[in-house]
Amino acid sequence: MTLDLMLECCAAEGVAVSVDGGKLVIAGTPAVLDEWRPLLRSFKAELLALLAGDLVLVAQRAAHLIRQHVGPTEAHALALRLKTRDAQHDERRLCLECSHLFDTARAPRCAQWRQAGHGGPQMPRELPMLLQRCKAFRLECSAIALPQFEGDIHSFRRPVPARPAEHLEGVTQ
Repeated sequence: MTLDLMLECCAAEGVAVSVDGGKLVIAGTPAVLDEWRPLLRSFKAELLALLAGDLVLVAQRAAHLIRQHVGPTEAHALALRLKTRDAQHDERRLCLECSHLFDTARAPRCAQWRQAGHGGPQMPRELPMLLQRCKAFRLECSAIALPQFEGDIHSFRRPVPARPAEHLEGVTQ
């Protein structure tokens, strides 16, 4: 059982698992807690690392959204929605995560509005905060921290065909 699956099962049975001040906090009905407590205790260090990491990611995303002129309360709610999106492997994105979005202080605009299918560069105020699929989306890498990739990043690069060796006259090797 993975940690994510364990947390999903806990939630399904009414057990809330969270981190508060570096401590693992569980809440729920006493009978259900008695069943889950030994298993949760055995994975306490791993659960603390997982849940604390999630909190850091949510805080980083909320800070980015606040820099994009979203109110603090709404920014935190959106950051939590992005956490849920990532957990569910949803491919939809926010315009606020895109490098093509600009001028969010006055009126949000999209630099790739034709490819995205908008009627013009100006966007309705609510659109950047809705999860959606966009053909023009390009992640703003420096702005939003992403969960760490566990595989080999080089395995996703396309192989570059080797060039044949060139022999030039007059050049010694």
